[in-house]
Amino acid sequence: MLLGILTLVLAGFLALAAATPIGITSNRQSAADYDDDMKRAKALGIDAFALNIGVDPYTDAQLNLAYESAAKNDMKVFLSFDFNWYNTGQASAVGAKIKQYASLPAQLMVDNKVFASSFAGDGLDIPAMQSAAGTDVFFAPNFHPGVGDFNAIQGALNWMAWDNNGENKAPSPGHNVTVADGDKSYVDALKGKPYIARRFQ
Repeated sequence: MLLGILTLVLAGFLALAAATPIGITSNRQSAADYDDDMKRAKALGIDAFALNIGVDPYTDAQLNLAYESAAKNDMKVFLSFDFNWYNTGQASAVGAKIKQYASLPAQLMVDNKVFASSFAGDGLDIPAMQSAAGTDVFFAPNFHPGVGDFNAIQGALNWMAWDNNGENKAPSPGHNVTVADGDKSYVDALKGKPYIARRFQ
């Protein structure tokens, strides 16, 4: 069941970053403004949305609306912390934000733990984050093999769904990291823990 949940979870992403052209933005005024996203996702068989958050002043207002809409539309959502905006010294703030939304009906739970993820964030103090959350967290961040502490996390998310040069740029002669190469590095680093791959087909 866990693998099925994680596969469907990441099939749909809403974003709380102002620069992202889809998903949550500061101009939604009610939970109903999220209903169309939730209904279309549900019709496509998507079970949950990641809510990719930064530190914008509208974040909490929009999260509350998204969680309310998800609950009303029989969907699940979870927080995904964008470390383009957060920094790895904010483990307590990350944990506090998880705690703030952990008990809402639409919160995705995996293995009876609050599910959360990230974009980047290698170096985050996971024990401090868990302590601040005040509850068990199934943390599956976008840590990078060889950089992040894979012993401290419950799973990992890989955003690299395309061949690249190892630095998130187009492959170049002599520098081609295939999707399969990336998958292998994550699977090896996780040593049997759940692996979430973001794939575009």
